[in-house]
Formats: sequence, C-alpha cells, structure tokens
Amino acid sequence: MKELWKNRLRRHQIDQFKYLRLIFNDNFVLAFIVLIGALGFWYSNFLGTIKHELLLGKPVVILILFLIAQVGRIATLLEEPDSTFLLVKEKEFYQYFKSALNYSIALPVVAIVIVNFLLSPFAFTGAGLSIMDICLIAAGLVFFKLAFLNVEMFKIYGREQVSGMNLKLLLNIFLIVSLIISVYWFSPVILVVGLIAFVGAQINNKKICESGQMQWQQAISDENQRMFRVKRFYNLFTDVPGVNSKIKRRKWLDFVFNGIKPVQKNTYLYLFARGFVRNNEYIGLFMRLTIIQTIMLALIDNFYISLIVEMLFIYLVGFQLKPYFKEVMLNMMQRLYPVSGKDKVNDFTKLSVFVLCIQWVISAIAIFYKFGLSVNSLVIIVAGLAVLLFVGYFYMPRQLKKYLDNGAY
Repeated sequence: MKELWKNRLRRHQIDQFKYLRLIFNDNFVLAFIVLIGALGFWYSNFLGTIKHELLLGKPVVILILFLIAQVGRIATLLEEPDSTFLLVKEKEFYQYFKSALNYSIALPVVAIVIVNFLLSPFAFTGAGLSIMDICLIAAGLVFFKLAFLNVEMFKIYGREQVSGMNLKLLLNIFLIVSLIISVYWFSPVILVVGLIAFVGAQINNKKICESGQMQWQQAISDENQRMFRVKRFYNLFTDVPGVNSKIKRRKWLDFVFNGIKPVQKNTYLYLFARGFVRNNEYIGLFMRLTIIQTIMLALIDNFYISLIVEMLFIYLVGFQLKPYFKEVMLNMMQRLYPVSGKDKVNDFTKLSVFVLCIQWVISAIAIFYKFGLSVNSLVIIVAGLAVLLFVGYFYMPRQLKKYLDNGAY
C-alpha cells in the first residue's frame, strides 16, 4: 500500500507541477508581488491607526482563525477503478491513508502558521493578545486540523456519525467555543481541547481503517470533487482537460446587446459579447479582478502603489481575455460564417476595449473616492487610460492577428 501511494503521489505531483509552471509565469508573479506589497503597505498603515484595543478586535480574530481551520482536505488520490480492483485490499488501506494524511497536513499547517504570523500584530494591538497567547492558539489550531483530517478518514468508512451527531459539526462547535474562551479569557484551553480531540481521533483511526467496509463510491466522489476544485482554479490561467466553464443565460444583461446592430459586420461582435456574458469563467475573472482592484484602490493612499495597481490590473484583464478569442476560434462551426479574419480581430478588439472601459470607469470612482479631485487622481486615471488604449488598440490586435496567421484556427 505504501508503494501504491508513492506511485500515485509521484504522478499527482508531476501533474500539479505542470500546471503550476504555467500559472506562475512572469505576469502572474509580477501581479502577485505588487498585490502583496500593496496589501502589506495598507496593513502597515492600518495597524498604525490602532491606538488601543478595538471593540471588534477579538471577534475578528476569532472569525479569521475559525475560517483558516477549515482550509485543506485529505487528498486520498483514489480513482474510479479502485472500487473494483482494490476491493479485496480494503482492510490493508490503513498505511495508504496514513501516508495520505501525512501529505495532506502540510498545506493546512503552513496556512495556519502564516495566517497567525500575519494576524499577530493586529491580535496584539487590536485584540489585546500576547505573543504567548497567539502561539498557544496556533498550536491548538494545528491539533484541531489534525483531528478534522482524521474525521474525514472516518467518513471514508461511514463512521462520521456518533450518536446521531456529525463528528465534523461537533468538532467545529468545540473549536469555536475553545476559540472564544482562549481569546477572551484563557489561551491554553484551545491547545488542551485540540490535543484531546486529536488523540481521541488518532486512537480510533487505525481501528476504523482496519475494519474494512470502505464507502468506495462516496470516497471516490469526494476525491473527484476535491480535484475538480483544484483544476477549476488552474483553469483560470490555462486550459485544463475535463474542466469546462458553465454557461448561464443571464437574461437580465440583454440590454448590453441593444447597441449592437444586427448586420453582417457585427456577426462576431455579437457572438463574442454573448459568449463573454454567458461564460462563467471569463465574466467571473473580469469581475473578480475588477473587485480586487477597486478594493485596493479604495484602501491604498500611496500614489505610486495606486498607480501601479491601476495600470497592472487593466493590463491583466486584457491579457486574460486573449484565451477567450482562441476558445471561440477552436470551434469549427464558427468558420461557417462568411466573415474575414480581419473583421474577427476588429470585433474582438471592440469587445476588449468595452470591457476594459467598464473596469477603468469603476476604478476611477475608487480613485476619486480615495484621492478626491486632485492631480494625483488625474495622473492615475490617465495612466490607466493609456494602458487601456495600448492593450486594446496595439497589444490585443497584434496578438490576435498572430493567432490567425499561424493557421491553427
């Protein structure tokens, strides 16, 4: 079983690294660095405004720590044929799941440590916690997370219920109560309760696993859903086989198309516009990046960082729209339309400029909110407009023309 896990883990990691190399390209790394720098700058300024313990300081700390404890699921790497070909081995799966548990704990523990580290200045100044309190609470969260992962293993064997109560729900109740007591009164409580929960789950783990009676279909379904969520994230940056975007009608946005005249030269403009509105992936990406940009611009009061954020996010949205053109061109049926390649590029350019204009107007509102009617506001807005014009009328047409000239579509 250990050898089976090693082989699957090796194959799984090769598959993940393939997508991670595509995601962490120069553009993403640059955007990520700027985003982290901007958030760090805002967080530092925010901490500087806290002079005494806040009324909502402790509740905010409790909420953030509770949410971070929910991050991470056990990666079993089970596959569809396992329910047939490994059925006779189900009583020997303890070592396999033990290895899966050891592998799955790394990401949640790192997340808990990083969040506690970043939260500690706020917890210290805004919630009145000491460094010792923060360390004890972090250790308690790690033990609770280990208990959660063990409970997920119980679910594989249909043992997630105790006296009619769901074990995960029960653990969450213990967690929230322990967090409240630890943050408000006595911090070692969460460590003690978390340790007891982990030891209790660990003692029963081996006994339950070696009993057999795996719920194969449920376990395989849970693993498929977990991997689908991971691949759906990858699909935001690159094409992932087996992950298709959902299409929604969105009738309430029909007014957007009123300005497109039903004439032949607008054939692809209408096609691109309809597809963009109905495609969850692209309209969702546009909305997420625009919302993040707006929030950052409304919070950051540094001129240079705001300028970078404005220019970078407009470029990123334009850059992320390119695969949509390729996706439409890969559809063989679209070649039936008697429209030239030049018109296709022009129509997609019009859509891109329109989308970027919406983003630019929304970001301008956030800029005026933060800087008012000032020279700084005008410089940032004009810089954003310059990037919009560059992406829409120079970068985008050239890139799309290359797609068509390569003859792949």
